[in-house]
Amino acid sequence: MKKEIDVTGIGNAIVDVLARVDDSFLKTYGLEKGSMTLIDEQLAEELYSTVNVVEEVSGGSAANTIAGLAALGKKVAFIGKVKNDSLGSSFDSGLSCIGVQCKAKKVEEGLPTARCIIFVTSDAQRTMCTFLGISGALSPDDIKEHKSVIANSKILYLEGYLWDKPEAKLAIKNAIKIARESGSKIAFSLSDSFCVQRHRSDFLELIEKDLDIVFANENEIISLFEKNNFDDSIKKCSEFNVIWALTRSEKGSAVVFKDKVHDVEVDKVINLTDTTGAGDLYAAGFLHGFLESKDLKTCGRMGSAAASEIISHYGARPKISLAELFKIKNL
Repeated sequence: MKKEIDVTGIGNAIVDVLARVDDSFLKTYGLEKGSMTLIDEQLAEELYSTVNVVEEVSGGSAANTIAGLAALGKKVAFIGKVKNDSLGSSFDSGLSCIGVQCKAKKVEEGLPTARCIIFVTSDAQRTMCTFLGISGALSPDDIKEHKSVIANSKILYLEGYLWDKPEAKLAIKNAIKIARESGSKIAFSLSDSFCVQRHRSDFLELIEKDLDIVFANENEIISLFEKNNFDDSIKKCSEFNVIWALTRSEKGSAVVFKDKVHDVEVDKVINLTDTTGAGDLYAAGFLHGFLESKDLKTCGRMGSAAASEIISHYGARPKISLAELFKIKNL
């Protein structure tokens, strides 16, 4: 059967709230720069009322990647869960208006729609405080409802953050089963080094049995294999029959498949502003190249180009045409 959807993403349906702060603000709240911390509803409200908001946009890791692919003209869908509240409506419209088939189920009861308050410091680092709200209540029934969407997708894209809730974890395992039975490729983002620490054994089992493409940054891959450096981690990557797309900030990225390592130079950024969504858009550029049957190094270069555009401004949505950017760079 010819699949009509290029990529379906499943992830936490979160509204991103971006705010500029200084290092002292992070210290006041005991936040480690560059980390993602799960918070409760009370702290989410306190932080939201304390900062000056720069931008609000439908987000979440997988949703950002799907939005990037939509901007590149790919047919995409997103599965998640929101509440029927103002932020839930904002999330839905924010994806639908850019061409995403948004399957974020709106529920009437329970916790409110998730939000991620992203604190951006002067060095462009982002520190995230996430209230998962109703998004973490993604269930196997939600997956069953959209079985045809998953089966009709060339690639199923998943985020590691989903493992933080048992029900969502079970839902994703069901989605993987559907994708495998329908012949879809499965791509997975490790999401965060602390997330890797919490779920290392599960992630390694997934990589061994189910995944085709893994996205991670330098800290995440070192954490996954419990190594002291990036080079030793790459050696471990070669033992698995998956494609690894590994980002390293200003050091560029590396694409690894078995015994082949493709080093990709970083795209120069004149105005480094906000690193929010850099890894998500790298994944979008990479998957676009993969769907276009580009070689792995070119896929990495596309990922790097997309990431460089995102970090030149606030927010995780492209401000210029990524397709035109790729043409300029002969990709």
